[in-house]
Amino acid sequence: MPDETGKNEILNNDELGFDAFSAGVMPGGLRSTAQIRVLIAYLVNNLAHPLPKDSVCGILQIHGLANYFEINEALDDLIKTGNIETDSDNCLRITELGKAAVKELQRTIPKSVREKALNDALTIQTLERRKNENGCIVEKSGNGYNVTFSITDGDDTLMKLTVYAADENQVEIIKDNFFNDPVGLYAGIVSKLFD
Repeated sequence: MPDETGKNEILNNDELGFDAFSAGVMPGGLRSTAQIRVLIAYLVNNLAHPLPKDSVCGILQIHGLANYFEINEALDDLIKTGNIETDSDNCLRITELGKAAVKELQRTIPKSVREKALNDALTIQTLERRKNENGCIVEKSGNGYNVTFSITDGDDTLMKLTVYAADENQVEIIKDNFFNDPVGLYAGIVSKLFD
């Protein structure tokens, strides 16, 4: 919320000193609580799709951009001050107050940090969308597992593929590789079938 002078409280420090916990923060990551608040607001403002509240920590920790506890505290502060709000699905939305703050303060965050955070958020959102659009069922089979993928287009199932995995490690590798590029897998198989 704006204070008596009408300034936004997203940066309530006069300086951007190192006042945040740095455990788990990689070189180049943020060590200022004010910068962490700005980065979260920047993310929420610049994503085309709503960002689930519980995804923020994971996104900012992929490249060690901020400390886990500092991220959660900054997120709570942004909600309390009215810069961000949550909807009924617990997704974050930027408020007009937050938009104004991001416009004014985004340059306090290094461009490389902003780009990493935005790219990581887009990657996570893409992966979640792929998991929602395409199915994966794992069933025990003898000493291993059958992993069945379905690639869909709306209500149409374009392909079902079952692959045997010897152990749970292989199951996870197969699932990760499938969800990283289901369209590429489909295109490769169809291409081989029609050669």
